Amino acid sequence: MIPLVETGGSPFAIGHDVGAAIGERLRAVAAAVREGEPPGVWDRMVAAVGPYRDAIERWAPECADELRGMADGSGVAYETLLAINAAEELGQSRGTMGCTVVGVTPAGTADGHVLLGHNEDATAGWADYAYAIKAEPDGAPAFAAFTYAGYLLHQGLNAAGIGSVGNALYARDARPGIPKLLLYRRALAATTLEGAIRAVTDPHRAFGNNHLFATADGDVVDVEVSGGCWGMRGAGNGFLVHANHFILPEMTHLDAGEDLLNSRLRHLRTERLVEAAWGKLSVTSLRTILGDHANFPKSVCKHHAPESDLDYGTIGAVVVDPTARALWACAGNPCRAEWREVRL
Repeated sequence: MIPLVETGGSPFAIGHDVGAAIGERLRAVAAAVREGEPPGVWDRMVAAVGPYRDAIERWAPECADELRGMADGSGVAYETLLAINAAEELGQSRGTMGCTVVGVTPAGTADGHVLLGHNEDATAGWADYAYAIKAEPDGAPAFAAFTYAGYLLHQGLNAAGIGSVGNALYARDARPGIPKLLLYRRALAATTLEGAIRAVTDPHRAFGNNHLFATADGDVVDVEVSGGCWGMRGAGNGFLVHANHFILPEMTHLDAGEDLLNSRLRHLRTERLVEAAWGKLSVTSLRTILGDHANFPKSVCKHHAPESDLDYGTIGAVVVDPTARALWACAGNPCRAEWREVRL
């Protein structure tokens, strides 16, 4: 079962508790990212982190403090954790793997709750570094989230009823600033939907992602973000699905992925599965959708296996119920993993 870290207090205290609890994993991550790059590349990335460090410390100081605490608790250098969290910006990533998310309004669920679902895709081995966190920060709502690998990529919900998941977009306009992964963490400190949207569209951001939000009273909103642009759409009384290509007409010119066909197919498949279960959707059925294998091996649920011939796959998943202030998270493939329930 995915490990759970329980913590609270100041940003530094939260980071320190995480670092102490998963220190062995964080040290393994630091070694893995160095070894995963060609000789000298990781050292150059760490050396180039300065503009991102400066932006974090000026515009998102609570994230800097949390990473400092994580460094202190784990023994992994602060600069290394900064580079891990800014790796896509530093490497100017133009990947094509990515994740799948879905948001369902109360009209589509059996119990009238609002639901979010997310599959996290990454290269092989990262499932070993996944964990869930439950925290009571000073001056911000309590939250619970799925994350991994020392990232502040927190996908979950908070006690104010804000649910937040998301997935990668590969835009053409990355720039120095607050790394995109830290914006997930900042969204979970928001007490309103507007506050969450403002967090992920911070004008000092370096890059962007897709962010899918839901509120306990039933609103579902998707926000596509790049380095210099953003746009949003609402679900109304329906649902929203997103993979790894821009959907909003004003944003599609920013796509920089090499091949987005698989992203479009995952999007269409997930839409059809949600439509087929409309009015009866539940936490269980959303977990089943996240475990779907149509178009295997490049399915919604991707497997690291010899027969799949992929260098990436699904390394974890989360289902969020903001209405009940609860989430379910797993490490590994959602079709077969053991899920952990966390309630606020």
